[in-house]
Amino acid sequence: MSTEFERITDLINRPGESLSVEIKSWIDPSSEDGQQKIVRGTLALRNHGGGYLIFGFNDQTMQVSTANVPADVKAVFHQDTIQALVTRYASEPFEVIVHFPERDGQIFPVISVPPGVRTPVATKSELISKATQSKLINIDDVYVRTLTANNTPSTAKASWKDWSKIVEVCFDNREADIGRFFRRHLSGLKSDQLVDFVNAINGGLIPAESSHDKLQMIQSHGLQRYSKALNDSKVNLPEHGTWEVCVAIEGDIPEHKADKQFFNLLDSSNPDFTGWPVWLNSSNFSNKSCHPYVFDDAWEALVISVGSNWSDHIDFMRLSPKGTFYLLRALQDDTSGNERSPKPLTQLDFGLPILRTAEAIAVALSFAKAMGCSEERCSLSFMFKWTRLSGRLLTNWAQPNRFIFPGNSAKQDEYQTEISVPLETPFSALPDYVNKVVQPLYALFNGFQLSPSVVEDLVTRLIERRL
Repeated sequence: MSTEFERITDLINRPGESLSVEIKSWIDPSSEDGQQKIVRGTLALRNHGGGYLIFGFNDQTMQVSTANVPADVKAVFHQDTIQALVTRYASEPFEVIVHFPERDGQIFPVISVPPGVRTPVATKSELISKATQSKLINIDDVYVRTLTANNTPSTAKASWKDWSKIVEVCFDNREADIGRFFRRHLSGLKSDQLVDFVNAINGGLIPAESSHDKLQMIQSHGLQRYSKALNDSKVNLPEHGTWEVCVAIEGDIPEHKADKQFFNLLDSSNPDFTGWPVWLNSSNFSNKSCHPYVFDDAWEALVISVGSNWSDHIDFMRLSPKGTFYLLRALQDDTSGNERSPKPLTQLDFGLPILRTAEAIAVALSFAKAMGCSEERCSLSFMFKWTRLSGRLLTNWAQPNRFIFPGNSAKQDEYQTEISVPLETPFSALPDYVNKVVQPLYALFNGFQLSPSVVEDLVTRLIERRL
């Protein structure tokens, strides 16, 4: 599992804008223009549900900006300076954290904005230009992250079209408090009883037979396309296990085409919970063979980054405007390259399946909402599969601060399961769904059982970006 700093380092190594990530060229936080951009950006990200404001890159090309680079980045973007600026203008103060990851010898400031907004944050003070006497920031302005005509993200004042999303974010955060209340008072129930309780509320989670058949077709076609793309790449991969996700939106799906606008729409809607998110946009990768392309009326990409100086990844994805998504990823246990990493095919960190499952569900829900699917009448069917499990030990190598009893190994080589998640499900309710997916996986390791409270804690940390 990546720490937050490792995740932010990933973000500057593959910069790209989304509704959760804003990119800016170098600014001076003491200048009026710099203050305006920081205030607007941080407040917009707070109202969106959290994210990152990154400086030092051209927001069009995503290339490193070489103009106006501060001599001392850490001093210019000091934590106290940025926090004081946000507190001065935010109607409800919130804590931000300034990180300073390094790339190719250059330090970049990254402002991390936390989630958790319960009422919209507006500006409480004015910023007036001394030169023109014009108001750069007005009192009572509410800023949001929104999509332009071609589905690219930007920061703007909230319009009538943005208020439903703002209210939804605030309501979901309040609902998370209610959820924690119920979980405290239902803590005596077993995990399967809790899942049954949630199932009853949501009308049942077991996918219909037609959904099962559809998921099987998505998987079959995805594997076929992956094999063809891998063969064409002529790359010899190291031995590794895999994790697959198949998603099908159930219900009426607004019409979309496999064009750039559709790709921008999904990319902008990805919450970017991690530095290497599921269904990531590899358009800006220097290796053009990793760039996404259209095949069979869907966007595809084969991303192979093995033996690089900062991370190893093997991903294959498909995104269809018909409402089906596919992802195959090499297990991080076999490709991490971290100093704590185990020998390939020997271990499975218990936390990684939790984080990856939660992220996949959250991102797919975000995609479906961005596509305009009805939250009341649509659901998403998921298939998850892990391979090459036999002989692995269940460990905590990626998160040594958490302890599990050692010595539990698997005999079964593969595990596959399916669930259905209503589109109206808030992120705060994801722990119950994730628990249902991962507990049978852990049972393969000598019947191991993980406390649902650990699942809840890891999922909550993921969606609140505080791993």
